[in-house]
Amino acid sequence: MFIGLFIGICLSIAILFIKLYKNITLFSFKTLAFGVDFFVIFFYSIYFFHSNVAVKLVEGKLQYLLDAGAGILAVILYGLLILFINDAFPRASNILNLFITFIGVGIALPFTIGLLTPVIQIFNNGFTFNGDIVLSQNHMLNLFLKYMTLGIIALPICLKS
Repeated sequence: MFIGLFIGICLSIAILFIKLYKNITLFSFKTLAFGVDFFVIFFYSIYFFHSNVAVKLVEGKLQYLLDAGAGILAVILYGLLILFINDAFPRASNILNLFITFIGVGIALPFTIGLLTPVIQIFNNGFTFNGDIVLSQNHMLNLFLKYMTLGIIALPICLKS
């Protein structure tokens, strides 16, 4: 009787762990895939705003506060623009969403592999990752396979959101 209870509890814990792991992985990958465009907008708005506007308006450390405000404002405006396009032009929004997701996955996948490299090296000592996904020794075939893989990963993420 107790062995059945023990096996049931172990199976329940294993199923909950798998569900939790799946949800955490999906959430973190979607955050990387969709958050990349917000980070890029934030970074470049600060980069261009600082040298062209902030240094001419104020002096000292207040420039950085002004830069952060400009970056946050740019991200908010970008988000509102995306929401407007989504409401006004749903078909164009789907194409734009697929494009943004494809770029986000293209950045998130190598980043994720880079983060997982120490874990992979535990099981495979010869594994090294230089930031590029190499699927073939032929350059053109490698590009084709890489972009097909990115598209296969981006399509379900885009359709699920």
